[in-house]
Amino acid sequence: QAVYHRVGGQFALRHPCHRPIHDRSLVVVSARGILASSPPLCMSQGRSGRRGGKGEAPDHVTRAVIAMLVWAAGTALFLVLLDVLWHVPRQRQLLKLPDLQEVEDNGTNGTRWVEKFDGWPVQNQQPWGTFGRWRKSRSIGTRHFIPQDKYPLAKCLDGSPAAFYLRRTKSTKWFLFLEGWGFCPTLEECYERSRTSHGSTEGEPHHTDLRQKGPYFSSDEMENPLLHDFNWVFIRYCDGGYFSGDVNQSVEVNTTRKTHQIWFRGRYIREGVVDHLRREHHMDEATDVILAGCSSGAITTLVSINIWRELMHWVPNVMAFADSGYFLDLDGDYSYWKRFIWETQNASASVVPECARQHATEPWVCFVAANSLPHATVPVFAWQSRFDSNQLTGGDCTRDVCANQFGSDLESSIQTVLARNSYFIDGCYRHCSGDEPPLNVEGVTPLLALKQWFFNLTVQIVQEGKYPCDRCCSLYEMT
Repeated sequence: QAVYHRVGGQFALRHPCHRPIHDRSLVVVSARGILASSPPLCMSQGRSGRRGGKGEAPDHVTRAVIAMLVWAAGTALFLVLLDVLWHVPRQRQLLKLPDLQEVEDNGTNGTRWVEKFDGWPVQNQQPWGTFGRWRKSRSIGTRHFIPQDKYPLAKCLDGSPAAFYLRRTKSTKWFLFLEGWGFCPTLEECYERSRTSHGSTEGEPHHTDLRQKGPYFSSDEMENPLLHDFNWVFIRYCDGGYFSGDVNQSVEVNTTRKTHQIWFRGRYIREGVVDHLRREHHMDEATDVILAGCSSGAITTLVSINIWRELMHWVPNVMAFADSGYFLDLDGDYSYWKRFIWETQNASASVVPECARQHATEPWVCFVAANSLPHATVPVFAWQSRFDSNQLTGGDCTRDVCANQFGSDLESSIQTVLARNSYFIDGCYRHCSGDEPPLNVEGVTPLLALKQWFFNLTVQIVQEGKYPCDRCCSLYEMT
């Protein structure tokens, strides 16, 4: 029965559910009580019959909110499923991620710890895909410092510890990649370099996406048929001298304000990294190692490969892969600047001894691949642009006639020096591959050619084209 009730100084009806009826509600009242109302006052009184009781129906605002939430959830689920169906075919190799992953090295005693999440390494998850949701990635490398108590000489220019990034798999094959970034030809420039990430590991991030370092760090088997499941090691380049410095004491550098100290310890970084990987990260079980690099990292690979081979003496198969590391030494100008590394950084233990003896009066010319490679004792694969942007710009040779002549000379030199080895010479104006897609010549990409070479095939490919050759940089076959 509906009764009048005084509310706030005004009379209002109170219905059987014990809720005041205000002017905003349309109520039909008869002698028998309330016949109808809008909105409904009481769908089902239930057991409590009180406001907020279990039997009370939600009002129109609550129903609208619930409907919106259901619609939003359904839409989000649909878009997520659509994105999964789009990306899964490209990411099918993710299912092969190993169960264990070494994820941290404290830099002092070389200890390791392992963390798993449903069989996937925690640090191998990163935002990726539509709406930034978490998707597992196989291209993440974890930072490791070389422990200073075990390798006290392995220092960067500024004295910080050497470092590398590691992605472990179950494979016994390893890909050791040397970072590039020029060199320092004077003490002053080496000091300035020590204040940057190219001479120091201070503030080094715990993880990095190695895919950004080049296509050889792709986990897609179609794009990277050989290296996609190798153990990856990205070795930081922080000594400014091609991993060759061998000076025990710090070196003083005088500036206008004060005297600073820097260290030339590239040789000990090289030795420390290899030994630490062998002792602490199971590289002692390696069956195959490909030493590689880009730019100055590729130069190191080509001119010091025999030295690295000796360090990895227990590995049955060691090979060398260089991207953009074959430099021409026109009129001796290029090799002249390496004299500082040879003399000041004491690099004699980092070049091929046979080359140094052959060029006894100018041993620094052994930092030129054409002089060192004839003495190489391991298989070599060179991926090189004959229109290398670094060499053309540095030599002020960007005009068509000069560039085409330079390209012809570089191509001829590679074909002569690597006559018994493998190479992929392209015509793209580039230096290092970066994150660009691999080139394609007659259906063979550089990374496919790399796989053929790895399985004992001699691959010698030259991409045709005159400078400037924009179509040479295409992913697709040129016509």
